[in-house]
Amino acid sequence: MAAGIPGQRLLRLAQERRISFAVSESTARTLSKAGASTELINDLRKLKGQRESRPCSMQLAQAATFVHQQNYDDAEAIIRKLLTATPDNADLHLALGYIRLQQGDLDEAFDGYADAKDLNPEFPEIHNGLAYIFYRSNDAENAIAEARTALSIDPQNAEGYRYLGLGLYVNDNYPAALHVLQESLAREPNCADTYYDIGQVQMAEKNLAAAAESYKTAIRLNPGLIEAQSGLRLVLRELEQAQATLDQHQKSQTESTTPR
Repeated sequence: MAAGIPGQRLLRLAQERRISFAVSESTARTLSKAGASTELINDLRKLKGQRESRPCSMQLAQAATFVHQQNYDDAEAIIRKLLTATPDNADLHLALGYIRLQQGDLDEAFDGYADAKDLNPEFPEIHNGLAYIFYRSNDAENAIAEARTALSIDPQNAEGYRYLGLGLYVNDNYPAALHVLQESLAREPNCADTYYDIGQVQMAEKNLAAAAESYKTAIRLNPGLIEAQSGLRLVLRELEQAQATLDQHQKSQTESTTPR
């Protein structure tokens, strides 16, 4: 959770690794503060596995809570302290990369994900993070490569498809981008960010009506998604301008054919 991994994916990781959780009321409160939904907490209670989860340190739980509150400076301070004690912990490097990404520092975010990759190259979320950083850097080739690596490890990874779609979008391959973004939605149907990404691709294709619907769905799923709100305002303005141009053209045509 401190590394920004979605709850649905966290549940599947626990299922795949056959980890069971003893979720007491105290643990449930801790998870809730860190952003876990009631549904996720209830699903964790139902897990039956071959091994019990290790208790989470209160420091790491606090870091996850800070991340949920978007208090990234305090979250980073905790993660760096934990890394001092366990520098070979790939998960902590992953969390640090995510936190630095949220702070807007792509270079340090890359370093965090790269360090995690060196320690655990088989964890797809690490490759997802690198794919997103490459996308943000307009490096389509490496974004696509990292996303494909994530999907080769876990073909059901919704984020892997999303970041592959973003890489293809940067590469101006809009039909392929839309296809893989739909693959992402097939695995995580309520992801507002993916609907926003689809809207961006549709805007690039000048499919304004479809883009408007995608932005509206993104806002319905996440009313606080400012990017989708901005995208919707832009596309509605363009639709209004297009309609005004069409109306003016039809008016001119009518006037030119009317007998005097």
